[in-house]
Amino acid sequence: MPLTINNSISALNALSNKQNVTANNIANSETKEFKKMTTVLEEGAHGAVNAKTQQVNTPGTMVNQPEGSLQELSNVDLVHETTDMITTKHAYEANLKALNISVEMEDAALDLIG
Repeated sequence: MPLTINNSISALNALSNKQNVTANNIANSETKEFKKMTTVLEEGAHGAVNAKTQQVNTPGTMVNQPEGSLQELSNVDLVHETTDMITTKHAYEANLKALNISVEMEDAALDLIG
C-alpha cells in the first residue's frame, strides 16, 4: 500500500482515538472526581500519525456538601471538549478527503497505463 494511503489511514485512526477520548470526557463530566484524558497527536515513522493518550491530573472544582465536607467534581471543561470535537471532526474529514483523492489518482494512473 502506498505511503500516502498508510499515512492517511494512521491519521484517521489517531483522530478516531482522539474523538473517542473526548466523547468519554463529556460522558463523564458529571462524575465526581473524574479526571479527564487528553490525546496528543504525534508524527510517527515515515509521516504516520500516532495518538498518545494521557490523564490530566488537575483538580476539579471543590464544592461544599451539606454535612460540611468538600467534594471534588470532575476536571472536564465542556466548552473545551466540545470545541475539541469540532476541530477533530474537521481534521478527520480533511484526511478522509485526502485518502479518497489519493485512491482516485491511483485509479486514474492505472487507467492511463492500460
